Amino acid sequence: MLPSLTFTRKRFAIPRRLLLAAGGYTLLVGSIVSTLVVSPSRSADDVAANTSLAQRLSISTWALAVPNGWLAAPLAEVRSGDSVDLLAVRSGDRPLAVAIAADLRVMNADERAIVFEVDEESATAIASARASGLLIVPLLRSTH
Repeated sequence: MLPSLTFTRKRFAIPRRLLLAAGGYTLLVGSIVSTLVVSPSRSADDVAANTSLAQRLSISTWALAVPNGWLAAPLAEVRSGDSVDLLAVRSGDRPLAVAIAADLRVMNADERAIVFEVDEESATAIASARASGLLIVPLLRSTH
């Protein structure tokens, strides 16, 4: 026969459910804090820096670098992801202005060139305009 005190709870013991709840709460708070502190959200520039240009291009498009020397006017404050239209212009006795490409996405820009995402038609029009001696006027599209 067993003594009667064998199956009674200890007076100062912490209930098992309370321990499990505290442990679960600690894990939840730790997970949330580590998500916010350790790995902050990445900007579009960070994502672009970690992927190649070829991976960022849409299907059936190409990247075309247009040197700033080809431009009749500078394109101020252009950023990756902006949308640009291009006009080809000729001045002189027979001035000419014609739209050659519309809604081109800027993939990259620096002080030497602007890289556009182009389809076959736009690439051909830009190359033909340049081969004809025309200057290119970039027009930055509004986001509104």
